[in-house]
Amino acid sequence: MRLTSQHRRWFYSASALLFGSGAAWLLFRYALRRPGEFGDLPHPGEPWSMRVHGGAAMLFLVMLGTLVRSHILHGWRLGRNRFSGVTMIAIMVLLTLTGYALYYAGGERIRPILSVLHWGIGVALPAALLWHILVGRRSSK
Repeated sequence: MRLTSQHRRWFYSASALLFGSGAAWLLFRYALRRPGEFGDLPHPGEPWSMRVHGGAAMLFLVMLGTLVRSHILHGWRLGRNRFSGVTMIAIMVLLTLTGYALYYAGGERIRPILSVLHWGIGVALPAALLWHILVGRRSSK
């Protein structure tokens, strides 16, 4: 049920790019804004981090799709690591839905709520992934 080393590298690389670009956006958006004549100006890296984040999200979703047959369904049939696995799937669904809503469906009133929800879950994702990996390794022994 463990991923091949190549599959793991691709998945972790896509995850790191996605997390890194989201973290860069947070940094640009909230910590590195510059004062302007009429208020704070956006950092020039902000739109670029969003472009990278959108592309990384597509790559990540492809990689997530490759896990369905080779990892998720197999683990479910074996009855192993179900709680952390379902938690991971729920996190991925929430991130996908909030990301979609931010890009396509978020009105101006709900956008700030969706944004905080999206990046709040995204910031927690590495810890959740590490937890899932550690629980899985423990259950395979």
